[in-house]
Amino acid sequence: MNYLIIGNSCAGTSCASEIRNNDKTGNITILSEEKFPAYGRPLISYFLLGKQDMETIKYKKEDFYTKNKISVKLNCKAETIDVKRKEVKCANGEIYKYDKLLIATGSVPFIPKIAGIEKHKNVYTFLNLESVVNIKNAVNKDSNVVIIGAGLIGLKAAEALAEQVKSVKICDMADRVMGSVLDKNSASIIQNHIEKHNVKFYLSNTAKEITEKSVILNDETELKCDVLIMAVGVRPNISVAQTANIKINRGIVVDKYMQASVKDIYAAGDCVESFDVLSEQNKILALWPNAFIQGKTAGANMAGVKQEFNGAFPLNAIGFFGLHLISAGIVDTKQDGYKIYIKEDKENQKLKKLVVKDDNLAGFALININERAGIYTSLIKDKIPLSSLNYDLTKQDIGLNVFSQQIRLDKIFGGETNEKN
Repeated sequence: MNYLIIGNSCAGTSCASEIRNNDKTGNITILSEEKFPAYGRPLISYFLLGKQDMETIKYKKEDFYTKNKISVKLNCKAETIDVKRKEVKCANGEIYKYDKLLIATGSVPFIPKIAGIEKHKNVYTFLNLESVVNIKNAVNKDSNVVIIGAGLIGLKAAEALAEQVKSVKICDMADRVMGSVLDKNSASIIQNHIEKHNVKFYLSNTAKEITEKSVILNDETELKCDVLIMAVGVRPNISVAQTANIKINRGIVVDKYMQASVKDIYAAGDCVESFDVLSEQNKILALWPNAFIQGKTAGANMAGVKQEFNGAFPLNAIGFFGLHLISAGIVDTKQDGYKIYIKEDKENQKLKKLVVKDDNLAGFALININERAGIYTSLIKDKIPLSSLNYDLTKQDIGLNVFSQQIRLDKIFGGETNEKN
């Protein structure tokens, strides 16, 4: 059996590992368009900050591939899939055959069309290790950096650069930071904290023109700019998938076994549409844990072991200059039927926001309150009725005794208890 995997990040490597767990003799080949070995993408900002290096940022040690008899082809960008011949052709002309194929191509940066962007010589994205290496080489203590995008990517770029350059300025069309994740109240805490660290925001405002040395905003504000970072967002990388004529909406459409609409082709990670168990809709959920589980599920099924992916929900755990944010589920909603409970300690920059629908916790945001995040996440994931808890979590601090005795036993023993004395 020839297993071919396009993508050497989280989904691709977890797929390869699971295939090998179930098939000790099949040939496994991973194609990667990057020149670097597998690395932790969530760590690239810390590489730019200097807290990671080329060795510590590695996601997999080299012996992972040798022990599991996995062949990795770097600098090998998959361009086309020939479904009839069961072949993948790379940009370098090399052709690889497959019996089972996984597409785990992740995301690509979204670059909006801005007048004059071609005039600026230092324009970068902030999604992979190569882009971060280029930024590291381009900046110095006298650099004026402008970041377009106040989402997660843009804020992590700002954190990495703030103490290394002269100035960091961030603009965004949204009226708040992390607009797709946070409500205004939560976002204001994050923004106020970041502003204390050599970062200035221009919100409800974005670039309309770029010159050789500046960025001109919609309100005509001109920002000096030696280095420009585009962090507007990402889109599923579906270019090679499109050549296979498989079903694609915003991302690749897969079933619960991670199989695409064409036989023997699977997909996993940021390039696929995942089932959001809260909204009960297919969405792009670009989450590292989600990619890992999907890759593992695909690998099992490619090797002939039936395994289902039962969906996920948005979950973010991130830090900015020592301030920690954990959010999950539905955090910002204006729909009917949701109740919102907020407890804030402005002096200590702490916030707890709970979003409840009917008798279930639908989402939460915790700022500088990390200890109970696992319990809140469990309430969402397991859809535990709030009425079954020992007290009202919207009014009291949560603890392990929040669950009834029966639920605690179910969690510990999987629904089975030991009756023996």
